[in-house]
Amino acid sequence: MEIRETKDLRSLNKIKIIQSILYKKQISRADLSTFASLNKATVSVIVKELLDLRLIEESTIGDSTGGRKPIILTINEDIGYVIAIDINITMIDIIVTNLSNKILSSYSIKNEDNNFETIFNNLFSLIHKIQNVMPSSIYNLVGISLAVRGVVDLNGLIKFIPQLGWKNVDIKSKLENEFNVPIYIENDGNLSAMAEHKLMPNYNDMLVVDIDDVITSGIICNSQLVKGFLGFANAIGHHVINCDGKQCTCGKRGCLEQYCSNLAILSHINQSLPVKDIEEFVNLVKEENPYALSTLDYFIDHLAIGLTNLIFILNCEVIVLNSYILREIPVAMQKLHEKIFLPITRYQDLYLSKLGKKAPLIGACNICVEQFYKSILTS
Repeated sequence: MEIRETKDLRSLNKIKIIQSILYKKQISRADLSTFASLNKATVSVIVKELLDLRLIEESTIGDSTGGRKPIILTINEDIGYVIAIDINITMIDIIVTNLSNKILSSYSIKNEDNNFETIFNNLFSLIHKIQNVMPSSIYNLVGISLAVRGVVDLNGLIKFIPQLGWKNVDIKSKLENEFNVPIYIENDGNLSAMAEHKLMPNYNDMLVVDIDDVITSGIICNSQLVKGFLGFANAIGHHVINCDGKQCTCGKRGCLEQYCSNLAILSHINQSLPVKDIEEFVNLVKEENPYALSTLDYFIDHLAIGLTNLIFILNCEVIVLNSYILREIPVAMQKLHEKIFLPITRYQDLYLSKLGKKAPLIGACNICVEQFYKSILTS
């Protein structure tokens, strides 16, 4: 038992050092010892092992305070690559990154057909094309990660995507059998939360809300992702805010998504004025069109109800909102802030996402990279 604990601790220290280099991007051995809270001897031994595995590189580009320049450690970022896929309701977005999350290429496919087999075959073909054009490296493709706007269980089975009509879809096994690499399937809101938390690691408790054609979220508690018993604790788009309200695709009535998603906003304004997409709606708001301004108030009022409920349930430190409407219309964020401010809650910080629509994809890449290093360093 003692030997196993020593081995486990050593593996954890290796992972800690890799994570530190990933976070700092460039760091000396001395600074790494301080940042990772490990003694210099431990850092020296592990760094040598990581260099031998070619997982990291060293250079003499550091700044000197006198004497010779310090040797700087960086991730050997081009020894492999990952593919991240975001399956939206109308589009599929794909990025290919190296192990430092640098985007090497990106692709988009329009969903002409919601049928699972059609979408899977399109993905299948594109992933093969990506493999054919990527230069050969030590590890090549190290993982594929999918972000989906629906319920995913703890084993990666897609239980339900209402807008696509998918139920109990096992895309994970199909991809594993074909490409023979680790496959990760996760709800897009959870992936966004993971990506945002990496940018704001000082917050231990965080709620991230993605508002697009659907509404999803991710919950971080004590710096860990919260999924719940069956994996859908984050489905705030289906929190009921009006028990006699609009019919939702999930089967209930009055879900938040039916009032605040981009599709819901377009449906609302089209009762008075034809508007083809959310970009046109935002332009109309900027032009102070009365129908658009009224719809904006409708959006803010209902979103405030949903967020206020979550504030009382979660009492998190910070809320990060990822919304095209809120990003493009600063006054909307101000109005929302005013509506959800309550002295009793000791109001949390409220921010707009810096990652925007790429947040789920970046979170998906992070999973692949982290699991790749863990598999090597714990084997």
